[in-house]
Amino acid sequence: MIRRGPRIAAAITITGLMLTGVLPVGAVTAEGLTVSTPYPSVQVEPGGEVTFPIDITTAAPETVGLAVTAAPEGFETSLRGGGFIVSSVFTGGAQPSAEEPPLLELQVTVAPEAAPGDYEVNLQATGADGRMTDLLLRLTVDEVAAGSVSLDTEVPSVRGDSSQTFSFSLTLSNDTAGEITFGLEAAGEPGWDVTPTFSGEELAATSVVAAGETATVDVEAVAPEGIPAGVYPLLVRATGGSYTAEAPLQVDITGSYAMSISTADGRLNATVVGGGSTTLPIVITNDGTAELTDVTLSASPPGEWEVTFEPSTIASVPVADSVTVNATITTAGNAVAGDYQWPIEADAADASDSIEIRTTVETSSIWGFVGLALIAVVIAGLFLVFRRYGRR
Repeated sequence: MIRRGPRIAAAITITGLMLTGVLPVGAVTAEGLTVSTPYPSVQVEPGGEVTFPIDITTAAPETVGLAVTAAPEGFETSLRGGGFIVSSVFTGGAQPSAEEPPLLELQVTVAPEAAPGDYEVNLQATGADGRMTDLLLRLTVDEVAAGSVSLDTEVPSVRGDSSQTFSFSLTLSNDTAGEITFGLEAAGEPGWDVTPTFSGEELAATSVVAAGETATVDVEAVAPEGIPAGVYPLLVRATGGSYTAEAPLQVDITGSYAMSISTADGRLNATVVGGGSTTLPIVITNDGTAELTDVTLSASPPGEWEVTFEPSTIASVPVADSVTVNATITTAGNAVAGDYQWPIEADAADASDSIEIRTTVETSSIWGFVGLALIAVVIAGLFLVFRRYGRR
């Protein structure tokens, strides 16, 4: 439906036109009473609304009565001034005034079932002394006369991981003959939070777009937590009167990347004999919503220790899945008994994690046997010495 366009002041003042003999377009006069409108012939769609700004001038101040004396069946008309429905107006006459002239408009609503063609509405003005003049207005009803509205964007698709806030900028165009008050709404798949707003009017639920003008619509979309990778459609709709414009959008979720590293039993410690080795199962878990690929492990052990991983590279870790890698820890032969702490790291292209491993190095039990053997040898030696020389 065509909405009311920018209001044109219908000054009800003396213009001197009667003195010069020059009348505005769409004007009729009778004995010093002139009724005019700048656009006496317009196009409109069935069910549409047209607003004619009306100007009335007289040679002297007086009250002028107004009435619509002819209108097609099913058409609705009303005269409005100062926010009221009026049936007369007081003109200022020839004396200039510093006050703003009153606004007078004739609103015509076309019958929804009106067939294409020309229709006439007659506005009659009656002076205080009974003189009358008529202003004939013509409406051409046409299915395409109203123009159209559109909602467009240069970037209808964006891409990123699910932790981002996705933004779009749209242009709402009003290519009709009148201003339209638009409301906005948006929709996405369950769990999506999609918010459209008029640029610069974040708290306004609606915005008025003048005829032939545009407005910028900002859209923000937030994906639900844990959403898997994929392409998700969104729809933004602007509605004003009988007009609706839609803009399909889409977000390509690449998924979020996150991993965690731990041990098979959750304990971050190991025990190894100096110079020996031990195997520690390391578990890599994909905590994101996108597949992890080419995960490599590395370690920074003390001194001359050596740590190897089997496998050394993980080709893929699916979403919500885990892969176990065996870490073989070999200590240096001269490692001193005690506790050692060092990191193991897991790295992929888009995520990483690390843990600290506490390793306890113990002295080999073979040295205990060697010590016992030495003690036994010493005791045996002393026994032989005392036995041989004890009686002398």
